Amino acid sequence: MILKNLKLTRFLIILMSFFLLDFCWAQQQNQEDLSGSETLDKSKISPESVISQSLKKLEQAISEEEKYKVRMTMADAYLKIKKPDFAKSTEMLFKAKEIAEKLNNPLLMAKIYGSIANQYSFLNYPEKIKPYLDLSKIQVEKLPNGYEKNYLTARLFIEYGNLEADRENFALAKKNYQRGLTALQKNGSPDKKNIFQYQRIFYNIGVANTYLRKNDSAEYFLNKAIAVKNTENKEFKYFVYNTLAKVYTNRDETKRAIDSLETVLDDPDFKDNRLKADMYRQLILSFKKLGNNKKYIEYSEKLLKLDPDVKENNQKAIVTAVNAEQKDLVGKIDERENHNLLLMILCALVILSAGIFIFFINQKRKREKLLYQNFLKNLDNSQHDNLMGPEVEVGKEKVSFSVPSAAESAILEKLEKFEASDKFTNSKLSVASLAVLFKTNPTYLSETIKKHKEKNFNTYINELRINYICKQILERPEFLNYKISYLAEHAGFSSHSAFATVFKGVTGISPSAFLREAELKFKNNK
Repeated sequence: MILKNLKLTRFLIILMSFFLLDFCWAQQQNQEDLSGSETLDKSKISPESVISQSLKKLEQAISEEEKYKVRMTMADAYLKIKKPDFAKSTEMLFKAKEIAEKLNNPLLMAKIYGSIANQYSFLNYPEKIKPYLDLSKIQVEKLPNGYEKNYLTARLFIEYGNLEADRENFALAKKNYQRGLTALQKNGSPDKKNIFQYQRIFYNIGVANTYLRKNDSAEYFLNKAIAVKNTENKEFKYFVYNTLAKVYTNRDETKRAIDSLETVLDDPDFKDNRLKADMYRQLILSFKKLGNNKKYIEYSEKLLKLDPDVKENNQKAIVTAVNAEQKDLVGKIDERENHNLLLMILCALVILSAGIFIFFINQKRKREKLLYQNFLKNLDNSQHDNLMGPEVEVGKEKVSFSVPSAAESAILEKLEKFEASDKFTNSKLSVASLAVLFKTNPTYLSETIKKHKEKNFNTYINELRINYICKQILERPEFLNYKISYLAEHAGFSSHSAFATVFKGVTGISPSAFLREAELKFKNNK
């Protein structure tokens, strides 16, 4: 759950900082960051008016540099309208990219490659982020030493830090953020141009410390981010308070975390649905922890209502970005070769590759659906078998076994009650600790499980956990919105990777495939 929030929050901050100069944890993901051109101040002019004026300006005879600036301004404005249009924003970025490359201007190319990397980060398209950051880095290195190079270098370190944060390498992410701060400090104290970059770096270091559980350091840097006076980005405080709530949660200050989040949600100026969804998720977990079912249900319903719009907007923007990439590729081939035949062959190959890809995806989905359905049947059967009690085979020779019959019967009775509870979701559970709970010894418990469950202790507990989390997903729709890392934690696994491995071993499919099938089933049953 934490990693999802990291990504989401950074993706959301991209919306604010998207163009503090045209360029540019961490989540969720997310998580916590940026870009480059000055963002719009809605108190001066509405984003709708900016778009209208920009379209008129593009009809005039203006230089390519001016067109570049207009496209970047429009990309920002489309993120600021009442219903943000990420697809149009992405389209403007790629039009600006065409201009920068046409002019062969290192500064403009450095900025636009960074902006596109940010857009892909926002769209959760990680395989495209680093290539564009690397392109930006090449152009930055061509710039003369000075203010601009230091400024862009700082933002590159922030973005490379974000990539490490996405991989859960928070210590390395923090190191990159600190290198970014060093580069920015070469330009002196915060000024009008770089003030938001200082905020971003303080904020990102605070976020990294949050996930490293260094709560005091996290709170220190988050408060430093708030202390930087910047009237151009009034929405920034919402992201800081959101992360501070996570710090309070780390300290088990649940009520303080709730108060922090609900204060932001009650602010009439707070409109960001993506950040709102992240806050709802935090509140759902907090109220569950406090046992407040009324509030737990209230925020679960709000999240379910909000989430589909967020996902749909992302999909449209991804399609726009991919189309722009393909258009750029085809244009370059046409320039170099100018052979219609080659273009036709390329298109045919693209179509054929897409067809093959879709075919294999469909086949994979069918197999996953079949495995999903078979698992549900087995899950029902296993529950029925548990109600019937352990079956004793007659006429078969038993394996040599040293557990006294009275102790064995007592253990079986306690196992039945144990399976009906959720005590097996304790991640620190061991055969020794369960034996203490059962008031028996570990050897008796282990041997009884082997005999009657036909598996060792770890396999037995892991299967109970997987069956439990699958039932939660099937019976409680809010679980469809949770990150796999949260589901792993909720089921009692100490790591995402261990959960995914065991989950596939028990169900036959990955957790993400199971969630997809469960979501389809839920929608079909509405």
